[in-house]
Amino acid sequence: MRTDAFVKLMMCACAMFLLASCAISTKGLIPEPPVSGVRQIDKQVQLMPVQGGRSSSFGREAYITNEQYRDAMRQALLDAGSFRVLADEGPIDWQLFSDIITITTEGGVSPMYAIVVQYWLVETDTGKEIWRKGINTRHKVNWNEAFAGGTRIIMAINGATKKNLSGLIEALSKADLPD
Repeated sequence: MRTDAFVKLMMCACAMFLLASCAISTKGLIPEPPVSGVRQIDKQVQLMPVQGGRSSSFGREAYITNEQYRDAMRQALLDAGSFRVLADEGPIDWQLFSDIITITTEGGVSPMYAIVVQYWLVETDTGKEIWRKGINTRHKVNWNEAFAGGTRIIMAINGATKKNLSGLIEALSKADLPD
């Protein structure tokens, strides 16, 4: 009797460990090291809520929530120093919008994750769109990079998202934006 209870307890503990290790964390989505060589845009920008993200469900494709993506984008922009100020209130020059258009996961031994995000800046005073860019990134994790399949999928998600956020920062830095 004690052996059966011990085996059940160990199986539950292993299942909880595997589920916890397969969770997407916002920290893993942020480019490291921060994107360098970025020009700072001398504007106060409000990061608007992200659209198009969704929650993952057990046994299904893995996704990123709107909140996770916004938090990772905020930290990536802060780390890179892209704008003079990222603010939620006060005098705002521009608003940065983002919409996750597509998320695809190709599972298997070496998973591939792709994410397409549309970004645009709106001038707060006029409501005029001043910049728009769609960024499509992919990341593949080889079978020998991690033992557990769930871990490889999380690594693929993190890699594609980091590339997308790096692409956003580079695109903003090169953009011909009004003063």
